[in-house]
Amino acid sequence: MSSVARPSQTRDERREKTRRIVLEATVRCLIELGYARTTTLEVQKRARVSRGALLHHFPSKFELLSETVKYLATLRGREIEDRATDLPDGGARIDAVIDLLWQSCSGPLFYVAMELRNAARTDAELRAVLVEVEREVHQRILDQSRRLFGEPTASSPGFAGAMDMMLQFMIGAAMTAILHCDDERENTLVARWKPLFPRMLDTPRAVPAGAAKRSSGARPAIRSAGDRVGLAAKKTNVRGKK
Repeated sequence: MSSVARPSQTRDERREKTRRIVLEATVRCLIELGYARTTTLEVQKRARVSRGALLHHFPSKFELLSETVKYLATLRGREIEDRATDLPDGGARIDAVIDLLWQSCSGPLFYVAMELRNAARTDAELRAVLVEVEREVHQRILDQSRRLFGEPTASSPGFAGAMDMMLQFMIGAAMTAILHCDDERENTLVARWKPLFPRMLDTPRAVPAGAAKRSSGARPAIRSAGDRVGLAAKKTNVRGKK
């Protein structure tokens, strides 16, 4: 009985397989060890690839983490799509999609993303990487949400602003939930948000006064926590001299 030979993988297929293995190993490291203890050596060991293969695909830790954030966003997006197979129509659809987005703000994939955000507070290099990546990720979430909500919600003038506010609210609530684990309180907050979301759809996002002038000039540098503390101390000293 003759066996059928499997076609060999192309170079691109082997490349993508290696990248996926390394990214999955990085996610496992971040989940189990946290950012501080996630090293390229540990990732290499878990991925079972050579040092040369790892550095060929990801020359630095920051490039590895940058691609990991994108990979995480892809995984979380797939999770949402898998759960969105039978969404209702009409007003019930809005509530169902909000529930889906809230569910995505929990679990290991979400916590890894927040772990990296927290680390970026005191790591300027990581922060520079994440700022650019998160802009791209935010746009991907917005595009996916438009598809999930459908029309006429997606084309409403206030959709982008309402989504922005909802994501900020959910991230904050989910971070609080890590410590307090109060499901009843969290579900009550989401329930209170649901009737507010449709009311925001007809209101375009307001442009803060002076934003146009700022956009034409250089973007102000993001102050670190230490800078903010120092600035507060200076203001206190000035008031004390008066």
